[in-house]
Amino acid sequence: MAAEFEKTNQYIWNRYIDNAKVYGEVDEDDAVRKFEEYYSKHSLNEDDDCFYYGVLLYEKSFAAEKKTRIRFLRKAQEIFKLYREMSGETDWDVIEDRLEDVNSIFEEEGIKPTDDNEPDVEDVQIAEAEEGMVLVPAGKFLFGQGREEKLLESFLIDIHPVTNAEYGEFLEATTYRKPASWDDPRYNRADQPVVGVSWMDALKYCEWRGKALPTEEQWEKASRGTDGRTYPWGEDLAANNTNFATNGADGELVAVGSHDGSVSPFGLRESVGYVWEWTSTPDTEEQDHRVVKGGSWADGPDDPEFLSSWARTRAPIKEKNELLGFRCCKPIIH
Repeated sequence: MAAEFEKTNQYIWNRYIDNAKVYGEVDEDDAVRKFEEYYSKHSLNEDDDCFYYGVLLYEKSFAAEKKTRIRFLRKAQEIFKLYREMSGETDWDVIEDRLEDVNSIFEEEGIKPTDDNEPDVEDVQIAEAEEGMVLVPAGKFLFGQGREEKLLESFLIDIHPVTNAEYGEFLEATTYRKPASWDDPRYNRADQPVVGVSWMDALKYCEWRGKALPTEEQWEKASRGTDGRTYPWGEDLAANNTNFATNGADGELVAVGSHDGSVSPFGLRESVGYVWEWTSTPDTEEQDHRVVKGGSWADGPDDPEFLSSWARTRAPIKEKNELLGFRCCKPIIH
């Protein structure tokens, strides 16, 4: 976990686990928001320290209003169970006692366990206020070709790749440099995805919008849903569901919204076969590269793996070409 949580984790340990004297103060509401933001970008499964987040949610639930209390307890229950699975530890009373309490509360009050596919009411209200984005609720999903189970917090993500029209608003407002292909008539129509942008160009646009680039995990969950499907719409590669080269012919970058069959379970559109999309995830072998997802209009049925939601490759952060575009995401912070 990032060093920024060291003070918070020590505070939680002293106050709620060790019952020791607490040195220094931590704003617990702010700590919850920071945990939410962190775990919207990093899978809970990959962090042995996630139990700190669960303990804080559990303790905060007792002073919260009913709706927030239930949400906190559900999330704490999920984290405690996950920690047991990761650590193999089932007799640490810090976790076991709290987990037993949560289970008893839910049973006594008739509260259903959380449903990974059922978004929180508050999350839905936030999503409805964010035009042009869809909600991906918190919960588990199957990641990668091996369908590894991972767990993310809820987040919002752009429905379609950023278009030339949208990027043009950014250029006009900031006088930022134009994309490499901005004057090329093959790629500069208003309703086409913007291409010819580097990783930094994409990042600057997202920051201007008050958003961020998605992680590889966020992008993939939004594209394939929770059931590990190969393509956003299912298992069969269908030409009428996306934009790619067919029958040996050259492909063409078409407008967003051209394929009604391209919609993912969460409402994401044009995530495969349009443009390779930048993510914020560094490549493990080349630190000056970032993971890109989604395949492009130049890929075709001869290479169907490029068009799968689990497909990944990497690109240098300064790369600018007609196959690279992006979309933005935004964590939900309560």
